[in-house]
Amino acid sequence: MDTNDRQAIAGLFDKLSQVERQMPDRDPEAERFIGDAIARQPGAPYYMAQTVVVQEHALNAAQTRIEQLEAELTDARSANQGGGFLSGLFGGGSAPRRPTPTPRPMPQGAPGGFLAGAAQTAMGVAGGMLLANAVVGMFAGEAQAAEAPEEPEPDIGDAGFEDDSDW
Repeated sequence: MDTNDRQAIAGLFDKLSQVERQMPDRDPEAERFIGDAIARQPGAPYYMAQTVVVQEHALNAAQTRIEQLEAELTDARSANQGGGFLSGLFGGGSAPRRPTPTPRPMPQGAPGGFLAGAAQTAMGVAGGMLLANAVVGMFAGEAQAAEAPEEPEPDIGDAGFEDDSDW
């Protein structure tokens, strides 16, 4: 475990400590169930911590990307609002460019360290969830396709023409 690993784990437990102070009441039945699951899988807290750290990084990266896109959108709107088509030649109509936020890099742990395996653990968890969602979606799609009502045949009888016996 290196310094980045230690900081990531300490940061996670600091946040958990804050949550515990703000929301001290826990569901006793859920707590027993979780305790039993951890007793059966003693390595689970390690992998859960890895997953949480990676997910937090992904959320931070997504937030940074959202802020970047919002800034670009604001810049585009500002550029479209000011002056005529010649205003750019005379300094009008262009909004000053704001610096683009840069995504925060995922701290890399030492080979075999906590963070080195975190991405792989999170991908395994996310991959399992994606696979489960795909299977559920596949079966739901079949059920919906089977339940689709048949469309009635159009009645073209006289097709709206009046009976004209002069033809």
